[in-house]
Amino acid sequence: MKKIINPYLGKEGYRCICCSPENPIGLHLEFWEDGDDILTMWHPSENYQGWVNTLHGGIIGMLMDEVAGWVVNRKLQTTGMTTHLDVKYRRPVMTTEELITVRGHIVQQKRNIVTIHLTLENTQGEICDEADATYFTFGPEKAREMGFDGCKVEGE
Repeated sequence: MKKIINPYLGKEGYRCICCSPENPIGLHLEFWEDGDDILTMWHPSENYQGWVNTLHGGIIGMLMDEVAGWVVNRKLQTTGMTTHLDVKYRRPVMTTEELITVRGHIVQQKRNIVTIHLTLENTQGEICDEADATYFTFGPEKAREMGFDGCKVEGE
């Protein structure tokens, strides 16, 4: 597993709620490449609950959406935007979990439309939620305009 170097660090105005280390109310996610998968690991807390000790479904969707974006960043070396996110909530994710893992990989690509399958696993490795994201990817010029200039892993 290789840690991904955040390509947005130091960019003016970068305050992503999910991955910016500078956002005081953000999740401060980091990402790894594991074969075809991109993943993040995160410790939820009661600050993100919907019902008592239960992770809010909107936070689950946000985590899935964020990993999909990082799949595009790393695997396709570009950026883009989510056009559709279909989350299937299978079982509750508890805010008392030590660590949850969200992982995603490309399942289909047709020109600039990419489908990414995502899963959320609890500490026991059980899949609690799944999602399919459809992503519209930008060409190199638009990606550079958006502040993207490549996505590497440590040691690369």
